[in-house]
Amino acid sequence: MFPLHPHDPPSVGPHRLYARLGEDAYARVYLGAVRAEDPVAVKVVRPEYATDPAFRSSFTHQVTSAAGLASAHVCAVRDADLRGAVPWVAVSRPLGPSLAELVAANGPLPADALHPLALALAQGLDDLHTSHRAHGSLWPDGVLLSPLTALLADPGLEWATSDTERRAPHPAFAAPEGGATPATDVFSWASTLCFAASGVEGPDGLARVPLHLRGLIDACLKHDPRLRPSADDLVRMLGGPAEPAAWPPPVRAAIDTVADAQRAMLTPTGDAPAPRRRGRALALGAGALALVVLAGAGAVYARFGGEAAPEPRAPEAPALVTGAGCLDGPRLPAPEEPLPDDTTFWGPVFSPDGAVLAATSTAGLTVWDWDAGELVAQPTTRSTYGVEPRFSPSGCTVTSAQPVEYEGREHPVRIGYTHDLSAGTTTEHLGAQEGPDGNGRWLLKPRDVEAMDFSPDGGLLAVTLSGTSGEDGTVVIDTATGAAGEPMAPGTQYGTVFVDDRHFATNSGGEIHVWDAETGEEVHVVVGASNTRLAAVRGETQVAYLDDDSIVVSDYTTGAEVTSFTREEFETDDDPFLTRLLVDGGRDRVYATWQVGTGPGAWRFHTYVWDLTSGADLAEGREAIGAYSALVPHPDGGVLAAVTAVEGALVLVDPDTFEVVEELS
Repeated sequence: MFPLHPHDPPSVGPHRLYARLGEDAYARVYLGAVRAEDPVAVKVVRPEYATDPAFRSSFTHQVTSAAGLASAHVCAVRDADLRGAVPWVAVSRPLGPSLAELVAANGPLPADALHPLALALAQGLDDLHTSHRAHGSLWPDGVLLSPLTALLADPGLEWATSDTERRAPHPAFAAPEGGATPATDVFSWASTLCFAASGVEGPDGLARVPLHLRGLIDACLKHDPRLRPSADDLVRMLGGPAEPAAWPPPVRAAIDTVADAQRAMLTPTGDAPAPRRRGRALALGAGALALVVLAGAGAVYARFGGEAAPEPRAPEAPALVTGAGCLDGPRLPAPEEPLPDDTTFWGPVFSPDGAVLAATSTAGLTVWDWDAGELVAQPTTRSTYGVEPRFSPSGCTVTSAQPVEYEGREHPVRIGYTHDLSAGTTTEHLGAQEGPDGNGRWLLKPRDVEAMDFSPDGGLLAVTLSGTSGEDGTVVIDTATGAAGEPMAPGTQYGTVFVDDRHFATNSGGEIHVWDAETGEEVHVVVGASNTRLAAVRGETQVAYLDDDSIVVSDYTTGAEVTSFTREEFETDDDPFLTRLLVDGGRDRVYATWQVGTGPGAWRFHTYVWDLTSGADLAEGREAIGAYSALVPHPDGGVLAAVTAVEGALVLVDPDTFEVVEELS
């Protein structure tokens, strides 16, 4: 739960809004009420769905067909506006955390809490199925834990997105056959209970389910839906229909803590809501509230079932960038052995002075004296796929992200780092989240680093986390001191890139947002992005992004299109995917690479090199341009670095013919 953002409406229909609850597959979700004692979750459809006729039709059907449904374990539709410019629906909202929030704050549920959870959810599904309705999107975020019982957070309204997108809203918990049927609901029920018992997404947590429930849950995970029990079978095998047993005391106490915090939000303290401010004050309020609610619940668990949490570690704040050049100073040590023969590369980038070339790979982050053809440093040794490295404009500091395993977590966490190559130092960056405690245990669910970028003057570093719907996901770090500012840029953001010394841009997959790095204020928005790739035109108030079949360069201060480039010969391709986008402002060129499927497990790449002024494709007619999955220019334009599409090799390429002149890997 988070305070309202300055751009959030104060009310929707008759419902006054008090806080953000988060987002689901199609909507922003708010805690609202007509009367404080009768809260609802108000789901306001996001703009990209509000203008989609197919979604609106499906959503209308989902809402109207659920009206009148009565179940003690399914939150009911209370109110809706399905014809307005922005549709919304209000669903009853008992106070308490979601299952995902409770597990993130405290770890898996104790064994004696699993049976009441299982029975409550099974009875909710049985009520839906008896009314000839499937839920279609059951997962931990869609399960509410009130002080008395567990409930499905809505009667399956998220499936409206799947009707239009033909995919399950939450694939980690979806049945293998797809669709929305009673049998797929039973599979998702079992997957959700596996998560409750283990903290692991999907069925992989089955081994941690207590033996008295494991056989039943295993039967629900059968690949053949005909072999799964029905929801009615589940209710009977769990001893129902019956009122589920009370929560064990530590779980009830943790739920009460969250419910009390939500109740406090609904309790009026005056005739008017408190003013909402922009910038750092707002970001601090959101972070503080999240930690009060979730960490407070964690403290209850610690009191009843474990040792007290250790004192948090004081963060260090070293300078991230020193002044020496990339081939000066002690540098990080070069690997003692050559890279494995099967090393595959992904993200090459030259240092601003052109001295070295960094590239991510299956062997970690590699740094090359490209002119000598020598590997000079290997700051990380684990696969660094997913986050492209960025160099500081001065000195020789490069970013990376690598997976780190932590005790008690099934999957590694992708952590960000900066490596000052000239000083031979490495600094960890967790971003806008609390890190693990002194015992290496995360008290809150960790989030992966999504992107990192330096400001043009090198004074700031932005670190953005993934999976941040409804939360502030970016922090900006002073590179001279290592001190981080307050979290900013709420919602799920991608492609973080500085546009000038004070402002950075992000891409939410439908809009480009420009943020003030000092105050956290959103200062500009450009609508129209259809992909998460984003590039800045340094020295101009311009950003480049994909809009349908064209790369568009827009002035973000006005939203006006400056120029665009269309891949006309790719109009007949099936689902072409833009994998890389780069603007070389010094030479007025745009590099854009698409990946196009050619068959099961097969694809091809094509890179365009457009002249910003004339619009000409400088690679037109060059057959060699299709041999690379990544292509980046040297600062002086004399050579290109590339990754070959077939072998994944790191090579140097002639900038005119696009032929390989040297292989580095």
